[in-house]
Amino acid sequence: MIIQRREEIEKCFKKYYSRLAKLMVDLADIPDNAVVLEAGCGGGALTTPLLSMITPSLYVCYDLYSGVYEHLLDEIKTTNSHVVRGDIREISFSNDSVDAVFSNELLCELTRKDTQKAVNEIYRILRPDGVFVHGVLSPYPENKAQALVMLANEYSTEPLFPKEWFSPPADEMAGMLHLAGFSMIGVRYFEEVLRFEGDIAFEQVKTWVTKPEFFEKYSEDLEKHGLEYPMEQVVYCWK
Repeated sequence: MIIQRREEIEKCFKKYYSRLAKLMVDLADIPDNAVVLEAGCGGGALTTPLLSMITPSLYVCYDLYSGVYEHLLDEIKTTNSHVVRGDIREISFSNDSVDAVFSNELLCELTRKDTQKAVNEIYRILRPDGVFVHGVLSPYPENKAQALVMLANEYSTEPLFPKEWFSPPADEMAGMLHLAGFSMIGVRYFEEVLRFEGDIAFEQVKTWVTKPEFFEKYSEDLEKHGLEYPMEQVVYCWK
């Protein structure tokens, strides 16, 4: 999908996350009436399409900054969908209490040490045969437009935590999952193109609260190449 006008952004993002959610659900094969936790739900970009594809008995949107997104999550609050504020490194759930955990673009915000803590916690709360599915943008750019996304990330003015990487490579993440105890670890690549061109590329970078130095160094490249999301690495595994 190529975005050249502001009015195209919302529609393209909805389509992107709907297709990503479909891939995740197909990989997880979640039974009806499962207890599902979405770790790092943010504003619910993935939540809405996920809820349209599964029928859980309980769906928990779990985020450290849930209050920031409260108004965005209002529409998904139902009798079986709840928003809980909490830290993925110390999840406030009992052992063996959840059937499935979804997350997207979460572990990239953590250090390696904290990523291991997070996957250990996810393993702890999952029931036997529970599934974990996590999506993260590939750290390996295929073109200049993708490299600019990664460069913009380096110039962020508001990282949530100290940054060690753009995102964890799939093989390194698989090792962490195996160390936590997970088995049947697999990776699928979500190759949907999401590309911003022209003025929209500049506007998109500004929404990421990027330092002025980025524009000073890379404005010409941004104008020439635009921005393109790297493909998603979707890692899935079972307890």
